[in-house]
Amino acid sequence: MKNISLKRSIFLFYLVFGLLPLGVISYLTMLSYTSTITSLTDQHVSQLLQRVAEQTDSRCYNLFKYLDLMSKFPYVQLSFLQYPHAGQRSTVQEKLELFRINTQSFDRITLYSNQGEVVATAPPCPTVAHITLGRNQVMRAASYSYFHQEDLDHNPPRMLLFKRIYDYRNPNRPVGLVCAEASLKSFLGFTKELALGPGVTKIIFNSKGTKLFEQPPTSNSGTGKLREYTTTLPLLDWQISVRIPEKVLYSDVTRARFNTLAFAALVAAGALIAGLLFSRWVTRPLQTIIEGTRNFATGNLDHRIQVSGGRETRDLAHAFNTMAKQLKERHAELVQAGKLASLGLLSAGFAHEVRNPLAGIKTSAQVLERRARNPSEKALARGISKEVNRLNQLVEDLLHFAQPRPSRRVPCDLAEIVERSLALLSHRIHQKGATVDNRVRRVMVQADPDQMIQVVINLLLNALQAVEPGTGRIRLETIEAQGKKPALKISDNGQGIPKELLGRIFDPFFSVAKEGTGLGLSIVQTLLRQNGARVEVESEEGKGTSFTLIFQTLEQEDKEVVDG
Repeated sequence: MKNISLKRSIFLFYLVFGLLPLGVISYLTMLSYTSTITSLTDQHVSQLLQRVAEQTDSRCYNLFKYLDLMSKFPYVQLSFLQYPHAGQRSTVQEKLELFRINTQSFDRITLYSNQGEVVATAPPCPTVAHITLGRNQVMRAASYSYFHQEDLDHNPPRMLLFKRIYDYRNPNRPVGLVCAEASLKSFLGFTKELALGPGVTKIIFNSKGTKLFEQPPTSNSGTGKLREYTTTLPLLDWQISVRIPEKVLYSDVTRARFNTLAFAALVAAGALIAGLLFSRWVTRPLQTIIEGTRNFATGNLDHRIQVSGGRETRDLAHAFNTMAKQLKERHAELVQAGKLASLGLLSAGFAHEVRNPLAGIKTSAQVLERRARNPSEKALARGISKEVNRLNQLVEDLLHFAQPRPSRRVPCDLAEIVERSLALLSHRIHQKGATVDNRVRRVMVQADPDQMIQVVINLLLNALQAVEPGTGRIRLETIEAQGKKPALKISDNGQGIPKELLGRIFDPFFSVAKEGTGLGLSIVQTLLRQNGARVEVESEEGKGTSFTLIFQTLEQEDKEVVDG
């Protein structure tokens, strides 16, 4: 063995431990696969045939129920007692026609006397010659309480269903028969709809062995060996037969046998060159990782390393991908922070410049309101004051956005923060007619309580704007985010946010609502960052939106301080 080369050793290893077991396993697999397909096909086809038989018999049973119901109608029983005078034959035929139309199950209903003469028929027929029964047919039908017969000579073929009718005064005295005609095609529909694939033949025989239905018609060309499945219909005394060619049944086995042989040949070819490519296969994942790091170095942080090597190389590639993702997120945060800083300076200057003129305008409007002599002037002055108040609110939001006070992080309870926020907004919630489902548990986090109340209030106000009056639902609950971090989830069933706008909702002055300054969510994001928390948003247009606030636990906060 020492003199055998590495290439030949790998070839022998693949041959002994790869090809030979593969051949044995493939042979056993084919046997098991064939047996399984046969068993499953037998079970599946038998269940389908049984279901078709039950459905067909059920249709016949329902028709016989209609016949039984009709045989007990007083006007039907009286028609035989009045026959042959038949003074009310037209009335009886009208009632039979009405019954036929209402049930929508029969093509014709005919009442026969014990001698086979027509008493009444619906729909009315100008001549009764073609619906008169022979004496033998009447005697045969009258010998059963229920009786059916296939009429294959009729065009189109039909089913005749018979029911004996008794004298209402003497239940043991038969006075005639009721015969209902139905298209034979309506009894064959369930079998026709039975789809078992190409090459499958479906046949129905009656109790005499007469073929009632065959699809497709039997051809004279040989079809090879067939597997036949049969079932009987107890009520109709029919037999349904399904014949499946074995070449169709085992087509998957034949295909799998060919694929197995092809695979074995491929493995044999691979065994010959495995030794030459082995070293290359080992180093290829590492080369992929090196090329990926070069992409990261050029600034392409959207690139992702994909390797198919062992667990260690996959873990290494995953670590690099995670690093690139985090670098991209930090870069985006820095860009956003720069934008917010510039906008904050501009907003602070604008707010200070506008605040004093607004105060003068509001004072002047209030003076005008007091001096106004007619309602229209008062309404105009009040409108000016209202708009000034709205501008003042915008100025306040700009100041909060531009110069948020430093956060004072202390241990605080999420349940208490939510309760205080809901109490402050209780009047607005009541005015909106919204339902609030508060499922927040007592969870301690490290944050500024006042700023967190401001965050929750802003998100609740957004939810109240999004939901419909009277039917709005807002749900607050504590969950556990990734990394076992505590989180507060605020969901609503409002109008939702279009997918293309989700990336802009935290931008200043951007709002999907008709009312609002567009600063609420920007302030929320700023305050959360000051408190070491973050926010995630999910929304589906027309179904609602949910914001998830993810906090640091007390232990995580302490660990960051120690590590820092």
